[in-house]
Amino acid sequence: MHYASFKLEELIRQQIHCLFLSGPGGAGKSTLVRQRCRTVRDAAMTWVKPNRETKEQLICQLLEDIGPGVIEGTAAELRKILEVFLRHQAGNGRYSFVIVDGLERFSAGVLREFEALSQLRLRNRPLVHIVLLTRNEELVANLLPQYDGGPLARAVHQRLTGFTLDETRAYVHNCLRGSGCDWAEELIPDEVIVDVQAFTQGVVGDVNALCYAALEAVAQRSAGSNRQPKVTRALLKEAGTQLNLRYDASAWAQISEESLSADAVHLTDPGELKVEAARLIVSSGRKLVAEISLNRPRMVLGRDDSCDISLDSVYVSRYQNLFMETTEGWVLIDLSSTNGCFVNGRRVREHRLRDGDLIAVGQHQLRFSGPHRNSGSADTRSGQTTLEATIARPKPAIGGI
Repeated sequence: MHYASFKLEELIRQQIHCLFLSGPGGAGKSTLVRQRCRTVRDAAMTWVKPNRETKEQLICQLLEDIGPGVIEGTAAELRKILEVFLRHQAGNGRYSFVIVDGLERFSAGVLREFEALSQLRLRNRPLVHIVLLTRNEELVANLLPQYDGGPLARAVHQRLTGFTLDETRAYVHNCLRGSGCDWAEELIPDEVIVDVQAFTQGVVGDVNALCYAALEAVAQRSAGSNRQPKVTRALLKEAGTQLNLRYDASAWAQISEESLSADAVHLTDPGELKVEAARLIVSSGRKLVAEISLNRPRMVLGRDDSCDISLDSVYVSRYQNLFMETTEGWVLIDLSSTNGCFVNGRRVREHRLRDGDLIAVGQHQLRFSGPHRNSGSADTRSGQTTLEATIARPKPAIGGI
């Protein structure tokens, strides 16, 4: 969710043209976008629902929400009027945002209109920025290749799996405060939030259902009482059981930082690689930043200076990822980081790396290059990592994120 929020911010800052947000129902796609869009000022914005069954209906909504208003005419005339208006707006520095909710439920004709809309340009910049929400990742996979190197080359796909524990805590308490509850932290205390996360894994739909059921039970049991109502762990467990939610402590359990440090990892480091070293090709945007050799059996990536790969960034946890060599190849492990571990746009706790996998770390992308490819400039024999000129220290330290 944190990384999806970051990508949404990039789109609002007009650094991304199209953002695909995918994930199961209730993962929080619409919630994330709605919360952020409420704070956007001085921008035309429209939210398109699947009830727009024809391209004519779609164009009429766009004219009304981000265009000059309601106009009568043929579909071709209305499309031309919309394009001229958007060009005029973009020429004056005013850009529009289109949020498409339920992409998989639109007709083929409407999808083609979205595609045509996304390709409108003025001085090589898009006239509109589009967020597309969908449960169907196969649909995203079919659409994204069309953008590779084409007019939508800056399209990005991000999968949502749910809130982190901190995000769930903030979401629940903000919802309570928004409904007029001034004692949100007392009504649902932190130990109960931990159980909410364990029952729901941060899926927003389940968080809503579980908290609603628990609050209903509290209201019934506290009726006529002078005591301040409070959701207890026992009461939440009853609500979770009634909703058939499974309790999974791994959704929130944290590992102590002492066990995550680079020094602690190296205590059990056998010292020699079993197979040839792999590489990480580091880029930011479209610019190559560094080339890092994975030349130890275990290498820790994080913000702390003791890490093998040190990234000075607020978007990186102190100890974020562990690259571990096994007899079957390299494995990436999330060290219970606050910011999460993302591979190919999907949050993972553990992932067996394959050649070409893309790992997202802050504003940088790390492309994993498997051990059976040409090692290029990486020196795996001396144990020293050879980097691009932008990196000066032998131990990779990537800053400026």
